[in-house]
Amino acid sequence: MKFCRDHRHDPLYVEKLGDCLNALEKKDKDRVMNIMELFKHGGSGSYLDWHPEVMAENEDPEYVETVWWALNANWHHALSVINK
Repeated sequence: MKFCRDHRHDPLYVEKLGDCLNALEKKDKDRVMNIMELFKHGGSGSYLDWHPEVMAENEDPEYVETVWWALNANWHHALSVINK
């Protein structure tokens, strides 16, 4: 969530990530699954249709894209156990 906020992802998705984290903390599986539906859809304007901006001197486009995809993969993998 911090990476998305710091690299200027759409505020709607940052807010929904926060909602999902709150639901996870409350162990509200149904709410988590409902929120995650928003993130599953692809296409123009979707959560995945984003290229993070370079925001610091020690970053370059390849670095921020690599971090973005690694965080996204880790997030989806971690949440995949909820649906079982």
